[in-house]
Amino acid sequence: MQSRVSSYEDARESAQARAAQPRASRRLLLKVLLPLLALGVGFSVFGMYLTRLQVTAPVAAAFRPCVEKPAGLERWIQPPSDLMHTMSDEELFWRASWVPQVKKYPFKWVPKVAFMFLTRGPLPLSPLWERFFRGNEGRYSIYVHTHPSYKFNFTSDSVFFKRQIPSKVFCPPSHFKN
Repeated sequence: MQSRVSSYEDARESAQARAAQPRASRRLLLKVLLPLLALGVGFSVFGMYLTRLQVTAPVAAAFRPCVEKPAGLERWIQPPSDLMHTMSDEELFWRASWVPQVKKYPFKWVPKVAFMFLTRGPLPLSPLWERFFRGNEGRYSIYVHTHPSYKFNFTSDSVFFKRQIPSKVFCPPSHFKN
């Protein structure tokens, strides 16, 4: 094997070449970063100019208030005039399990009895139930669960008018079948 003897000039040239490499990379870095810095400063100045003129782009609100009924105590006290809704089972369960933490009511409270009728079609003995409920308005709540395809045809003076609750068809799991 031959050993190479380097001269003083070879060592000096290699040292200069190594010193020139960082300068070239610094120049390249400056060529890239300076335009980006100038662009950032330009956007900042433009943003300050826009805020000084109070020019803002209109943004659509993500929160849209409920337009059905005004919020307030009346919403929780009075039963809804129409029981048809689009709440899921989880939402219904949450609303049914809601317990007020107020010890004294800020209104005159009358205890009520809830009547739930489960039927596949017309309500059996509806004239008898009509007579039972007449004269006791405000002391009961009526809920009628029927098959989803069945529609009531009660008149507006009936106690069952708009008291139908939306139902879903129930198909029991296979392990309930005999």
